This record gives sequence, structure tokens and C-alpha cells, in this order.
Amino acid sequence: MEHSRNELTAFTGQDVLVMLDESSQLISKYSASQLSSAAVAAQSSTALTDTVEFWQWMGRNYHKAGIFSSPSAMQSYIAGSPGRADWFMKQLQGKGYEWDWMAAQRSRIGNILKTYDAGDVVNRAASDVTERSILTGHSMDYQMKAYTGKTNPDLKTTPKSMTVVTSAEKAGIVQKNGYTSVEEFQDATTIKSAADKRMEQVRSGKVQTAYNIRNVTATMAQAGLIGCVIGLGMEAVTSYRGWKQGHLTDEEYLREIMQSGGDAGVTSGATAGIMIPVSAAVTAAGISSWVTIPVAIVVSSAVNKIVAPCFRRGEYRKLLSEARYYQNIEAVYGDLLSSMQAASEEYYNFVCHMSQQAQMHQAMKEKSAEVNEALKNLYNSI
Repeated sequence: MEHSRNELTAFTGQDVLVMLDESSQLISKYSASQLSSAAVAAQSSTALTDTVEFWQWMGRNYHKAGIFSSPSAMQSYIAGSPGRADWFMKQLQGKGYEWDWMAAQRSRIGNILKTYDAGDVVNRAASDVTERSILTGHSMDYQMKAYTGKTNPDLKTTPKSMTVVTSAEKAGIVQKNGYTSVEEFQDATTIKSAADKRMEQVRSGKVQTAYNIRNVTATMAQAGLIGCVIGLGMEAVTSYRGWKQGHLTDEEYLREIMQSGGDAGVTSGATAGIMIPVSAAVTAAGISSWVTIPVAIVVSSAVNKIVAPCFRRGEYRKLLSEARYYQNIEAVYGDLLSSMQAASEEYYNFVCHMSQQAQMHQAMKEKSAEVNEALKNLYNSI
């Protein structure tokens, strides 16, 4: 027993993230419908918050014009004339490229101690995105050039010392112009496809600019359909190490970790609902979305000391202390109700989902007191 405790203590927060990342990739390789509960919760919550936070960010960028203030405002604007629709599409391409690049950086495990900030103005002076280290405060600026046609990137106001991020087709051209720090991100087809997808959301009125009962419960339902829970106790850690050392085959490792999570206590659907406000806070702070993974572990499996190192740094401690902990799903809905429109159809869907999730809610109530105390102990131990 003492040996097991020492092994677990030596398994750091970074090790947890690597384990989740590698295990989830392996699971998705064999069965895309069986990701770990914690990873699914974070991914599904992040997917919703990525959409909502993007459109809210666009609204802040263009707040004076009010163009992005609501789905109806966007539809009215692009319906005005073909020229307006073209201008709108260019904004989605350029700003969408910035947002997608930041999202890609935040999803990389090596960037967990970095923030990415693009500001809330249409055209930032000097650079488009600033990367900053939480530990050292060192910053690095990036200029985005989302060009998809025959026109080459306009570099007249871009310093040679700036790191330029551009499409695969334009990277060589930028380098020939004397820029030594050039990063390829996506190609012309991918950039255009992302802009087209967002434009289609606008045209169809399916833009999600706020959190409401419908999209929250849909996120929960989607996560809940992905059924398998993987616990992160000593059993799973031992199996993981055995797999990495070649003592277990892929299939043997999957079989062992699938069995280890049966007592995790809270379904991935419930955890996804809890994770939405946390994911939103992480996105707004510009912090790596990977921090949502250990938070998901905390709320779905009770507090385990192996995640404590993830919150030892000042910025994460601050985030954990400010992020509201929801003891049950009803509390999440209560906060959302104050800012959502009272549409009868949404209430009807809410009631339907609530009745379907009755068993899950009961489990949450039974677990809430234990988890709440564990979270308090985690914060006090930091």
C-alpha cells in the first residue's frame, strides 16, 4: 500500500494530462464513442463555449456598430446589400482565423502555462495576438495573415521581427520577403471552410451568442451518450505505466482502464454541464483549455491529490478560487436563467431533458456534499 501511495504522489499533474491525452487518442482510435468521462466533459463543454465566446468576442470587437450583437442583427446586416455580405465574410475569415489559431494553441499540452490574447478591438496596433508566459511574464506577438486567394499578404506595416502566421500556400512568399519567423496554420481550403461554416450559421439563424437551456442541455446530452468512464486512481496509473513500458498491449490496456472507472460517481453528461461555466472562464482568461481537464477530473471523481500540482501556480490558483463551483446541475440552470430569454419552447425542452436526467440528478445530490468538501480541501492544500 505504501509503495502505491509513493507511486501516485510521483505522478504529477503534467503526467495526468499526458495520460489523458494519450489514452483518449488510443480509445478514439479503437472506438470514437468511448472517450474518458473527464476528457469528454471538457471537450463537449469547450465546444459550446468556443462557439458562444467567439460570437461574444466578435460583438465586443464591433460593439459600436452593433453588427454582431445578436443573430437577428447579423442577418439584417448581410441582407442589406451584396457588398455588406462580402465585408461580413471578410471579417469572419480574418477574425475567425485569429480565434481558431488561439484555440489550437490552447489545446496543445505544451502551452498549458501560457495565455493568448487578441484584445477586444477590430484592429490591434502592432500585432493581432499576444502570447504570454504565466510563469515568467515573457510575451511574444503574432501577426495573422489569412489569405486564401491569389493576392499575397500585405506586409507594409509588419516589422521584420514579428512572427507571421499565415496559410500553407503563403508561408514561402512571406519568408521571401525577409521574415525569418513564419508559422504555417491551416491551408486556404480550411480557412475558407471555417468562414463559410460561420457564415452559414448566420444565414440560418443558428448562431449561438449566449448560453441557454437548449444549448446547455444539448451539450449534456451529447456528453452523456458517450458512456464509458475512466477513473484516475492507482489502478489506472499502474495500467498506464505498464502500457507505456510495453508490458500491456493496446487492447489489454484499454480493457483494464475501462474497468477501472466504474465508481467515478458522476456521469460525463453531468460533468459537462458543470464544466460549461469553468470552460467559459478559462476561455475569457485566455488560458489553455487543458486546464479544464483536471477540473473535470475533480468534479467527476472527487478530489485526487494527483491533480493538485496543476493548480499550484498563481494564475491557476486565482482561477480556481474565482470559478464558482456548482454542487448540482440545477444551480447552473439558475444562473443561466437570469440572462436567457424566456421562450416557452426552450422551457418545454428543458422540462423534457430534466425528466430524462432524473437519475443523474439524484446521483449528483448524493455526491455534492462529498465533492464540495473535497474541493475545499484541495484549495486549502495549495
